[in-house]
Amino acid sequence: AYEMALIYEYGRHGIEVDVVAAAQWFERAAEQGNVESMTELGLCYELGCGVEQSDEKALDWYTKAANLGNPTAKFSVGEIFEEARGVPQSDEEACLWYYRAALVGDEDSKAALRRLYDIARIILPGVAEILNV
Repeated sequence: AYEMALIYEYGRHGIEVDVVAAAQWFERAAEQGNVESMTELGLCYELGCGVEQSDEKALDWYTKAANLGNPTAKFSVGEIFEEARGVPQSDEEACLWYYRAALVGDEDSKAALRRLYDIARIILPGVAEILNV
């Protein structure tokens, strides 16, 4: 199902780009436990691409993928909390999610932690080591 979603997302193999079909295939694959599809479906809901925009559903799918180890999803959960999209704004919660992604090498999360360093250094002992600060 994930490969079918990519075919529709990128218009491969002579198939026209169809973001609605791509989102449907991402959802099928996500429901079957495909972590990459969970992350992609979260993005679909975040942007309203192929589905009705929903911060709540985006957070739900990103969180599922993040809890299964996907670094991009961990970053996205952090971003949602930092930007208060459908949740109360929380730099502290954002830092925790960015930290989880930074631990596995996610560069966007490291940049976010540097940006929020005044908070991160208080709630995340040892964050300086990851950031080489």
